[in-house]
Amino acid sequence: MRDRILRALVAASLLLTATQAGVASTSLQPPSLRQLGGRQLWLPICSRRGVNGSAAFFDNTNTAVMDQVSCVSPSYGTVSAIKLVYAGFDMPQEGEIDRPVTATGYASLVAPTLNSFTVYAGASVASGATTLSFAATTAGVNAISAGQTLSTNGTGIASGTYVASVVTSFAAGGGNNPGTTTVTLSTATTAATTANQALYFSGWVTPAKFGGRRQFTVEPAHDVVTSDAMSVNLPAGTQFFIRTAASFSATGLQLMDYPGSGSKLAGEFDSRSTSLNDQTGTPAVLSNTGGGFWCPVAVLGLVSVPLGTAAPGGVLILGDSIAAGTGDTADALGLQGYIQRSLENNVPFVNAARGSTTAAGLALGGDGQYALSIDDGVTDVLLEDGRNDVLSLNLTAATVEQFIAQVAARYAQAGKRVWCFTVPPTTQSNDGWTTLGNQSWTLTTAALSSAAASGATSAVLGSVANVAVGQAVSGSGIAAGTMVTALNSSTLTITLSTATTAAIASGSKLSFGTTNAAGSSAEQQRLAYNSFMRGSAASLGCTGVIDVESLLADPAGSGKWRVDLGSASADGVHPSAALHQAIVAAGLIRPSMFQPQ
Repeated sequence: MRDRILRALVAASLLLTATQAGVASTSLQPPSLRQLGGRQLWLPICSRRGVNGSAAFFDNTNTAVMDQVSCVSPSYGTVSAIKLVYAGFDMPQEGEIDRPVTATGYASLVAPTLNSFTVYAGASVASGATTLSFAATTAGVNAISAGQTLSTNGTGIASGTYVASVVTSFAAGGGNNPGTTTVTLSTATTAATTANQALYFSGWVTPAKFGGRRQFTVEPAHDVVTSDAMSVNLPAGTQFFIRTAASFSATGLQLMDYPGSGSKLAGEFDSRSTSLNDQTGTPAVLSNTGGGFWCPVAVLGLVSVPLGTAAPGGVLILGDSIAAGTGDTADALGLQGYIQRSLENNVPFVNAARGSTTAAGLALGGDGQYALSIDDGVTDVLLEDGRNDVLSLNLTAATVEQFIAQVAARYAQAGKRVWCFTVPPTTQSNDGWTTLGNQSWTLTTAALSSAAASGATSAVLGSVANVAVGQAVSGSGIAAGTMVTALNSSTLTITLSTATTAAIASGSKLSFGTTNAAGSSAEQQRLAYNSFMRGSAASLGCTGVIDVESLLADPAGSGKWRVDLGSASADGVHPSAALHQAIVAAGLIRPSMFQPQ
């Protein structure tokens, strides 16, 4: 008990935040969770992650980047301090590859609607002035920071003017007594201002420091970099922004969140420059170029939860592109995909999901993801991986189960509960996944070695490996339901059951599959894996199973995507927005599932 109280007091003094007197709590789950006073908890309060549009969003060059991403403080309490967490590991591959690529940058928290206050001008200033000077002892002057907007109850300050910089000098004659604070304006005064004129400063800009230093460095293979705690006062539901300016030493640094421009929210932007400088304290021009965000993988908040209210446990989301929300679009809070939408702003979470990840990769690497969970409020892990292991790596169900067990054991040993998932269908379709009959299981693709005209009943391929009579065929110019009715292995010619509906150029690819699930070994492993998870997941260390396949697949048991809600998928791999919403509506993931605090 004595050690726990001492740890709380030390943490409180380091954070420079006041804690209410209270009785020391009993031990919490997980053991590393820190609780100050009675109801102050470190929890993940923002994890802005969209879905990358292409490989370009994973990779930055040595161009400096300035990004602003939107966060909203949680609905269940006031935030009195925050820390920013930047990841030094490759989310697409899970592993950490030590190589000479670094990101160097600055970060700040910006709350444009908070902390408005008045400072009275110290002296008159002529029209066209670019600075204002105050005695350093002027009331309120110490609260002025770069990035705040400025206005006046008289004339002289142009609309949109903001504080470009603040410098305090020392009094003449030596000593440490401050003399004058000089505020540089983004726009010169438009008319003379007078002494004692009221000047209104709005907005809250808090520069982040890392180990007491303004600049941070992130390297691959070094897990996570966390800022020092910043004292703030963010009431529940407050929008705030995290600005990050960073420069990359070379290509190949695949970090953080890179959603396409269409996933960006109001107030989010990216800006590019040619040299690194601390831009995070000054408003920048919105660009929304689609170049991708570079932002914290998590924002941790010291949340003051009202007494008598149980804060939900923090959740770490691990998984592939489906867990990241591919197929869905972001809502007003930036939540994308059925997992985030189910958690809403009521459950703290860190989303470390990324396309192409596997349970095998997490079991063999994954140190960075693990580092995100071992402190500050994560009590539960949503382990959605498995699909890419079975259907991309072609692993057996039994092998994937072993990898899931390894990952689950690691988190369970740290006091986390692990929730596992079933794997949804993966099919090809000739009609946009709108019917069951035109879905099939892809076995191979092959390119035409010569063009086929519209109305042709045959095509010549470059290779017929894995192509067989009876397979379904899909591609540009191929009618729905077309099958291979004959195959000449010598001339590499296939005969089609239905003539082509349009000309097909040489080099174009056709997909060949089977309408029979038994003909696809990968599909058989998927079904075996799902069956095992429904009946025996506890033996792998899973607290429970979130059976998404039960809502995404044809209820008749064909193993294909359900089609009663319209097009089920855009690519046969990721559920459509309607299917993401169907999981949310069914309540497969609920706040009550997670360890209360």
